[in-house]
Amino acid sequence: MATVLNGGVHGISNFALLQTYKSRFEELTETERKKDDLIMELLRQNEQLSGLLERYEDDLEREKSYARLSQKEIRDLKTQFGDAEDKLNSYPYIQVLIDGDGMLFHLDLLKKKKEGGSEAAELLLSEIRELVRSNREDLCIKGDFEIRALVFANLDGLSKALVKSNILKQGDLQQFFMGFTQRLEHLNFIDVGYGKEMADSKIRGEFLFHLKDPRCRLILFGGGHDNGYAPFLKTCTATNPNYPIWLLEGPQMAREIASMNLPSQKLHDLFSKDSQSEITNGSPVSAPAILTPTTSSLNGHVNGSNGGSVTYDTPQKFSYASAAVSAPPGLIRPTSIHYNSSPTLETSKTITISGSGTSTSGNNPPRGIQHTMVPSADAERVNYIKNLNPRACNNFYLRGACYQQPCPYSHKYKLSTEDVKTLKYIIERSKPCQQLKKRGFCEDEKCYYGHQCPFRTNAEAATDGRCSNFYCRFCQDDE
Repeated sequence: MATVLNGGVHGISNFALLQTYKSRFEELTETERKKDDLIMELLRQNEQLSGLLERYEDDLEREKSYARLSQKEIRDLKTQFGDAEDKLNSYPYIQVLIDGDGMLFHLDLLKKKKEGGSEAAELLLSEIRELVRSNREDLCIKGDFEIRALVFANLDGLSKALVKSNILKQGDLQQFFMGFTQRLEHLNFIDVGYGKEMADSKIRGEFLFHLKDPRCRLILFGGGHDNGYAPFLKTCTATNPNYPIWLLEGPQMAREIASMNLPSQKLHDLFSKDSQSEITNGSPVSAPAILTPTTSSLNGHVNGSNGGSVTYDTPQKFSYASAAVSAPPGLIRPTSIHYNSSPTLETSKTITISGSGTSTSGNNPPRGIQHTMVPSADAERVNYIKNLNPRACNNFYLRGACYQQPCPYSHKYKLSTEDVKTLKYIIERSKPCQQLKKRGFCEDEKCYYGHQCPFRTNAEAATDGRCSNFYCRFCQDDE
């Protein structure tokens, strides 16, 4: 039995012993509390992990379902792609685009009228079929293929030129193209009417359309006679280097187009080797073409019967084909274009005319200024200036100042004197002066618009002052 001293155990007082037990109890209580906290924390983590596991299991099932659907869609798309590829390979076609104003069918065919048109269609199809069959591998054509052809021309203007030269009779050309169009559904002639760039813009539009069509395996272009197509063709070949574009042989190839070294094909007995100018004038036209009117008197008012007309040595059609491409930076001309070392451009002159403006004849002519046209310009320089993108500002270069802010046209080109004259040459032959048409006179010394019809002949000026073009902007009255 333990010895109790002074009311304690082992010599320790009861109070001290009680404090020891109390301290030990508190330690045990704290340990139990920490154990409970640990158990509760583990339970909470287990609950969170159970929720995450359930969510991940749902996500996994969903992904499995999506994967099965995707695999099915991939199989379906592969089937559709195969069907589409089979269809593309089953319906390839060859597109023929012809500038009919410059590339004429053989005269023997034209003279046969409707029968000649039908014969020309048959020759075109047979020649191209043979051409494609010998190049099937290069053109990726395995089975059958279609041939489509579009001929663009000013039917009325071309017919008048051929009739005037006693090559065809009135209506013969219309009959020819009727026979050509009616022969097959994919061979068509399109009458673009009057306008300097109507055929050119149509051909460029068709070009761009068929370049984007994967079924089109080859474009045969009949327009190599016109240098105006060169910038456009260069853009097409640069952006589509592997796309086959072949030229049809006819009149002599223009210098710049010939320098591109595109493949060319000759269709025997189908197209004339002579250009329209050579056929209608009966003699070759030197290249580059120069538009040179003869000197004329300026004793009367503009477009009047008392003078003021400009005549041309030989009436000929000139195509102002322009391409929708950017001009070379800094106005650097292509080395393939050679300009005349001594241009034939002459300084434009003006003659001040006095009067009351109330009479157009006798001793009281209309007041204002008699503007004469820039006599001539190099055709290649004309094409180059027309293809500047953005275009040169007319007011800045021809008037010396432009007050339009901001101006949509460029003031940064370094145009030479000949370039500026060519710019005026282009404008005055395409846009008549509205003041002259409305009031009968123009008082603007720096007016750069046209004050004379550049296309009428002496005979036309001697009659009523109008040219033979019914749609002429200069001669037709504004309504």
